[in-house]
Amino acid sequence: MTDDVVIIGAGHAGGSAAIALREMGFSAPVIIVGEEEEPPYERPTLSKEFLSGSDSSPVYLADEQRWSDLDVILKLGSAATAVDRDRREVVLANGERIAYGKLILATGGRVRRLPFPDSAHVHHLRTADDARNLAKAARPGARAVVVGGGVIGLETASTLVDLGLSAIVIEAGDRLLGRNVPAEAAEWLASAHGRVGIEVMLGRSVQALTENAQGVELTLDNGQVLEADLMVVGIGIIPCAEMAEDAGLPTAAGVFVGSDYRSPADADVFAIGDLAVRAFDGDPTPRRMETWAHAQTSARAAALAIMGQAPEAEPAPWFWTAQCGHMLQIVGDPAAGDQVVARGENVRLYLRDGLLVGAVCLDQARDFATAKRMIGKPLNAEAAGDAATDLRRAAA
Repeated sequence: MTDDVVIIGAGHAGGSAAIALREMGFSAPVIIVGEEEEPPYERPTLSKEFLSGSDSSPVYLADEQRWSDLDVILKLGSAATAVDRDRREVVLANGERIAYGKLILATGGRVRRLPFPDSAHVHHLRTADDARNLAKAARPGARAVVVGGGVIGLETASTLVDLGLSAIVIEAGDRLLGRNVPAEAAEWLASAHGRVGIEVMLGRSVQALTENAQGVELTLDNGQVLEADLMVVGIGIIPCAEMAEDAGLPTAAGVFVGSDYRSPADADVFAIGDLAVRAFDGDPTPRRMETWAHAQTSARAAALAIMGQAPEAEPAPWFWTAQCGHMLQIVGDPAAGDQVVARGENVRLYLRDGLLVGAVCLDQARDFATAKRMIGKPLNAEAAGDAATDLRRAAA
């Protein structure tokens, strides 16, 4: 038996779990197994500052010296292939076996691909190397087609235009950001993209893809043909849950966990970040959450459970996206509201039974910070709707 904690996945969530364990006083070995050669880093800048070149490197969670000071073992460039729960070991592609006392699965997801052969002109954006390759191809004056009108696709289109390319966004749905942003807020960003010259094509899909001398030729479902020097596919991720499923853990488009991110089938196995499927407060339906904030909070929650410490109150979910010179911030669950309060042009507050359950803010950082603190509290809708009044004064 060993007390070692082994973390499979050297991304934001995995790295944050290791740091949290050390900061809480965990003294046994902590080992991070990562398929990439990069030490743990955050992903949000990959489609923005790192892609544009304004940041020379990804946002690493710690430098080499800090990992050494924390006494965390980084096994980078090492793919884990199996979890042997009977022997309590992680199996690597090279045949090495690593014993664990507690295991944290932080494998995240892999990019979802279109059903066409690989092409040097077709890019995805999930890793630092993906961003580096796309940046090399993003020549000023080039034509880009971005497939997918979600956060990654739109952020990428915005950055490419900043780099001097033209961009067309193709979205199969009837609006942008259909999965996680209220329709009105999505329209705010759609207008911002239009103002910088990004064409958005809704209700369209790619039916055929061929290479030509310049790049690629796309045939859409309506027969329209587009030519591009490069294409970016941003249509979501597929959770990397195969190892967990093969190990007999409950899975369904992710790995099922409880509120402390522990598997219900094995008290010594946790899943965090994009991989975790759980029910959140106020919503009994288990789901995954793909945000920077959730990577942080789930990593800390798992570390607390491993340390045997009491769980902390979980903050309301929130995320942000920066596009076309604008910052959109969302907190809580706007879809749960039964009343919408318009606070000026760029803030919408969502109430249910008089309680604030969600908010969306465009370029309104102060209102967002206040709303974030007020989630779950009663709100005076009339006072909140007056943009000239400090939102704090609208507390009922």
